[in-house]
Amino acid sequence: MQPSSILTREEKARLRAEKEAAIRLKNNKLGITIFQASWILVFVCLIIVNWQLGYTPGWRPTEKPNIILPIVATIALLASTYFAWSAVKMVKADHVQTFQQQWLYATGLGAVFLAIMFQQIFSLPPGGTGTQYVYLYRAMIGYHALHALVIGVMMVQVFRYSQHGNYHAGNHWVVEATARLWYFVTVAWVMFFVVLYLI
Repeated sequence: MQPSSILTREEKARLRAEKEAAIRLKNNKLGITIFQASWILVFVCLIIVNWQLGYTPGWRPTEKPNIILPIVATIALLASTYFAWSAVKMVKADHVQTFQQQWLYATGLGAVFLAIMFQQIFSLPPGGTGTQYVYLYRAMIGYHALHALVIGVMMVQVFRYSQHGNYHAGNHWVVEATARLWYFVTVAWVMFFVVLYLI
């Protein structure tokens, strides 16, 4: 009979696998954080360009973008982000059906946001003294819409895979990572909203 202090080969393998999984998860979280930090720099650069050009007399056109649809888009995105956050909590607690329902709400509201973004790209016609502003406006909205589209596709994939039972309390990193990217979309849009529509 073996002493209790000596681990069996299976126990050692299990402990090694758990340690490797913990390291892999830690590296994944660090990777997402570094990716988001580098990603935000492009958004900050676009905002700085907008501000710098904004001081040039006559650069902005007299006709400002309509703010109604961007407000609707912002409300839809904030609600979507809330549902994504709540869905992550639900999957961690192993409430899979509630997770799926809230994730579906988050994805649907994200689609509303994205549809408005594509409409906003062409909401200002180029021409006159504000041509540069219009093109920068389109670049900012389009760049953000592209990122929202890619992460929206990821959200659809998460929902599809969740229907096959892929996500639960023991396996939810993909859900969490996708939600963290969606939070980034929200933060970036709030910054753009302030710069493009309020200042």
